[in-house]
Amino acid sequence: MSELKRIDSCAKRPIDIWTNYIFYPLSIRLVYLLRNTAVTPNQITLFSLFLCLLGCAGFSTGIRGDVLIGLVLIEISYVFDCADGQLARYRQQFSAIGGWLDQVADRIKEFAIYFSLAYGYTRWHPNETGVWAWAMASLFALYLLEYYGQIRFKPREVAPASSEAGQGDSTFRRAQRWRSFIPFRGFIIGEQYFALLVFVAFNAIAAFFHFVAILGLVMCAYRPAVQLYKWSRGIA
Repeated sequence: MSELKRIDSCAKRPIDIWTNYIFYPLSIRLVYLLRNTAVTPNQITLFSLFLCLLGCAGFSTGIRGDVLIGLVLIEISYVFDCADGQLARYRQQFSAIGGWLDQVADRIKEFAIYFSLAYGYTRWHPNETGVWAWAMASLFALYLLEYYGQIRFKPREVAPASSEAGQGDSTFRRAQRWRSFIPFRGFIIGEQYFALLVFVAFNAIAAFFHFVAILGLVMCAYRPAVQLYKWSRGIA
């Protein structure tokens, strides 16, 4: 197996289609370049945070050129965010502080992105203060979705399924497999960064907050419903 394929096998999957086909190809090659250097996964995490905060400084001005530069930096920061875990798994270089640092950095980045984007937008649209409420709703949804993602539970033990129930579970599993090809299927982190890329690139800042808040809150209801169904059916 080539080194690039070994690194690719260290990428978490399944994941959203944007991460699989846009961000992972870049992060895997970044890890390939760094694999024999002294750079550690934690250093990559911190550099990703630095790039994101630098991009947020561009967002906060509200000036179109600065916002676009900030967008590029933030998208690159997500590539590094993907790379830190891949490098850790490739080297088997795990630590408790590394997992904690990654989670804390992600939450800081989310807050910084939405705050700076709303701040920069209202600097040039002072009468559109309602965007702050949408930004707050967006952050609430994203933090709640992240909390859902941290919950781990064992499936409920159920009696052997009847043929009819088994057919229903089989249909559910097929639907889950097909769902992996649907954009914004769970609004996980890669989908959030892709939405940011598209909306900000087209200067649709207010629409971005509306999109994230509405879709995020919908997913806050959808995800527990799916988990409840899986638990009731004993599906892992």
